Amino acid sequence: MKRILFVILMGACLPVMAQRPNIRDVFKAMPDSLTPYLTTNNRLDLMDFLDASMKSSVGNMMEGQTEMVSLTDDSLSLVMNEVMTLDLWTEPVDTGTVICLRRTYRLNSRQQQVVEERFSRDWLSIKKKTSISTLLRRDEDIREKPHF
Repeated sequence: MKRILFVILMGACLPVMAQRPNIRDVFKAMPDSLTPYLTTNNRLDLMDFLDASMKSSVGNMMEGQTEMVSLTDDSLSLVMNEVMTLDLWTEPVDTGTVICLRRTYRLNSRQQQVVEERFSRDWLSIKKKTSISTLLRRDEDIREKPHF
């Protein structure tokens, strides 16, 4: 009886576990066109270095350094170069899982531009409006100034 109950519970949980892919598999399958100066081997090295408790940094094709700063089961964060950071995560939706990609470009010390895109599990672009926003740090500067 316990075995039958175990099989039924595992059968019920299996579709839920299969819906959310591991970010490692997503990152491995990521098309090179989304990170044009980071090769597939570079992406694999970043994960291996982080697993080995080493500094997760590799030389990229632009003769700079790319560093993986965080890696969890459902998200990761990369510092691609001095100007751009890349965040990758998965979100569950009614039809399965959506892969979200955010690129943050530092334009100067006061401005940054954020570009967000969404993809299917097969890396097909979801034609939802791409979010592009430019943020100013004016509010932070005003808070730091002394008030009379």
